[in-house]
Amino acid sequence: MRRSVERFLKALGLKLPDKRVLETLVEGSHLTMPQAETLLIEAAQSLMGRRMSVEEKARVRGVSKGAYVRTRRQALENVKKSIHTILLLRLLGILGEGAAATIIEAGELLARGEYEEALSLIEGLTPRDITE
Repeated sequence: MRRSVERFLKALGLKLPDKRVLETLVEGSHLTMPQAETLLIEAAQSLMGRRMSVEEKARVRGVSKGAYVRTRRQALENVKKSIHTILLLRLLGILGEGAAATIIEAGELLARGEYEEALSLIEGLTPRDITE
């Protein structure tokens, strides 16, 4: 994560995710680190209770206004596609109930800061689990 983004989030008093966990999850996701940073800035803005201009948010990331807007658009599209993929897999019966429950449980563990347990659950999912 860029230092400027890290400083911005810390200045707001936000708890930052464990760097190793963040990097591991970003590597396995459809998001790039710049897209994840952009989504963090967007989330932080709403927690602040005020609107930041695109220029301000771009400055936090150290990029141009156009690059920020493009990255935000790509990030939101990737999130939407990921959600649709999970829903499609459930609809088709490819993502079994047990695997879906494991994914939800891992998300709860991440939210509580229990990173090792969460990663262990996710890494433990096998193609067989997903199709049962």
